[in-house]
Amino acid sequence: MSILNKTLKFNNNLTIPQFGLGTYKLTNEQETYDSVMAALQAGYHHIDAATIYHNHQLLAKAIKDSQVDRNQLFITSKVWNTDHGYQEAKKAIDVILQELELDYIDLLLIHWPTEKRLECWRALEEAVKEGKVKSIGVSNFQVPHLQELLEVCTIKPVINQIELHPALPNKEVVEFCQQHDIVVESWGTMIRGKCFEIEQIQSIAKKHNKTEAQVCLRWAFQKGYVIIPKSSKPKRVVENTLIDDFELDNDDFKLIETITPHRDGPDPDNFDF
Repeated sequence: MSILNKTLKFNNNLTIPQFGLGTYKLTNEQETYDSVMAALQAGYHHIDAATIYHNHQLLAKAIKDSQVDRNQLFITSKVWNTDHGYQEAKKAIDVILQELELDYIDLLLIHWPTEKRLECWRALEEAVKEGKVKSIGVSNFQVPHLQELLEVCTIKPVINQIELHPALPNKEVVEFCQQHDIVVESWGTMIRGKCFEIEQIQSIAKKHNKTEAQVCLRWAFQKGYVIIPKSSKPKRVVENTLIDDFELDNDDFKLIETITPHRDGPDPDNFDF
């Protein structure tokens, strides 16, 4: 089976393609269009977007021009922090649908755990009941945030998208999600390009005759995480998928565990945006 056809099952019995295209910082009109078109032509089904990326309309044009059937696509977006009040979130969901030119969103996430996250979740639950959204989840939630949500939700989150890579295995959050049947999704899988500078990853890449980026993606794929690598270069969009012809072995995983842990993005317990 092609890696682009591999899916993971949610706790609501719907599925998500395990491999998708991330679109963070894809805002140049031509680069975004070319990247999304290259992905869809290569057989990608899953595209990950967000309100704060400011590229919904660019994605909509590329998706329309690709002529790929809607039922073959899995589109994710996220409600940004300034829209987490209940009424604000309801409006934000309608704007997302309008900008993406979609009748429904496959997966909608709370982008960061703000103080109004539970109000936002209530709006997401209503969107599911109204048929605007198929599945709902969270992003950047730590264990206490998840525990709080699970105590009050009427629809359980299907996924938690977190910074997760060989330099940040995030074991506590991963284990909690796995115990509660919440799919884990990795962002920053290639450590925002810093993977090319890490000796352990360089060594594994040389051993398997692969790039450092492919080693990171394979690491997350073998761990069973959803991965959404981004690239503005069509060639890289295709190259990122070429990870199904090798496997990391126990020695590789042990070597990866010796990487000095560090978080490259914001701390979900201490952010101010």
